[in-house]
Amino acid sequence: MKLPKPKMAIWGLLFAAVFLGLYFFDELGIREIPLPVLQQKYEKPESKYVAIDGTLVHYCDQGRGPTLVLLHGIADALQTWDGWAAALAGHYRIIRPDLPGFGLTGPLQQGEYSKESYVRFLDQFMTKLKLSKVILVGNSLGGAIAWNYALQFPEKVQRMILIDPAGYPLSIPYPLKIAGMPVAKHIAALITPRFMFQLSLQQVLGDSRKITPEMVDRFYELNLRPGNRTALTVIMDNLQQLNADPAFSKAIAGIRTPTLLLWGEKDRWIPVSQVQLWQQDLPGIQTIVYQGVGHVPQMEIPGRSAADVHQWLMSAGSEEKQATAYNVFRIVVVGAGCFLLGLLSWYQFSRRKKIKE
Repeated sequence: MKLPKPKMAIWGLLFAAVFLGLYFFDELGIREIPLPVLQQKYEKPESKYVAIDGTLVHYCDQGRGPTLVLLHGIADALQTWDGWAAALAGHYRIIRPDLPGFGLTGPLQQGEYSKESYVRFLDQFMTKLKLSKVILVGNSLGGAIAWNYALQFPEKVQRMILIDPAGYPLSIPYPLKIAGMPVAKHIAALITPRFMFQLSLQQVLGDSRKITPEMVDRFYELNLRPGNRTALTVIMDNLQQLNADPAFSKAIAGIRTPTLLLWGEKDRWIPVSQVQLWQQDLPGIQTIVYQGVGHVPQMEIPGRSAADVHQWLMSAGSEEKQATAYNVFRIVVVGAGCFLLGLLSWYQFSRRKKIKE
């Protein structure tokens, strides 16, 4: 049997690579998807835009009542809150932005994605929407932004819900670690195959049977918005630096905002063992752990997690009303006591005056 000549083998391999590349071109994540195409597919009836530092920020605003601001995690978008919006818009005003570097918002003009820049962005966003005090909700990266915002602006956060939040040192998940590797991150900014998002979702969800083609399409296609992949590499560099900075997690103990902590027991990205760290630093924190659920409970079990949040907010509201009623009662009693004491003093003074006369 004759072996193929080296040159012929090389040309054969090149031909096969070109053929496969062309055949699977739309699956390789090489070509960016123009923003208008993505807007036509992923905008919602509630979609709005607000300009912040020259960037048009995409967000949804729906419902009436106390205001909830929902912050998604890394490589995600506001669609992760669809189930919550449907369940809670009858009780609350739901505001959910595509954070800078993700979704339809895309990259910031200055290209800075530090912890400080995200907190500054959130404050500018709330100022633009004239939100003076909100209930702040954050998942993963969004959770880290939320608790850092509550530390810096406690007067603007009435209550806080953290869902599998970033905060303590951890092992960076493999699909995200690639985006931070010196050589790989340059490749990842140019080529991000669809199957990588399929694999990531298998890690993110506790039950991979819940993954749908539409879900994979959303993560994959919004990642191909011009500028998002480059932003992700910068964000990953910043997250790895924070992960190595002990001062980052030490700040958690300074949180004074009443907080509910939700966590998926099967979270492969930020392990459920970190719940104990939160409870140690914040002894008053209320916690719910969901068995069999992964990193994004708001997406995996939207109905149940939204119901738990609503119940917590309602019970907290009842406690606040009872405390307010008690304070009003105490003021009335003290006021009445002072009035009676003054009346008695006046009576005794008048009586002594008459006796002297």
